[in-house]
Amino acid sequence: MTKTKHTPSTLSAVIAIVFLIPSLVLYLLWKGLGNDLNPAEKMAAYLAKFPTFMQHLAVINILSIACCVLAITFAARSFRKRLLSIRLLMMLTVIAAVLIILFDVYQLVQVQA
Repeated sequence: MTKTKHTPSTLSAVIAIVFLIPSLVLYLLWKGLGNDLNPAEKMAAYLAKFPTFMQHLAVINILSIACCVLAITFAARSFRKRLLSIRLLMMLTVIAAVLIILFDVYQLVQVQA
């Protein structure tokens, strides 16, 4: 008999939320700049908040997408939990992660154009 260790669903739920937080913070930083700046000024102000190795929007967006994918993966593992509150929270986590991924892909395409 082989014994396999599985992470508990509640731990997966916590890890999913922890991976969603950086992407959510990056999204809120972008939205917090407002609409009064032109796109070039807005991007310069956004990139000025990061260290030099992250001074490219593509690096920030790819990091955000990776965190969202990990959040979706861990949230999917928590759907087996019987508690409705955890299932609902994980569904909201997946929805938020997908929306942030769509926003990041839109930014990547917009910068390339």
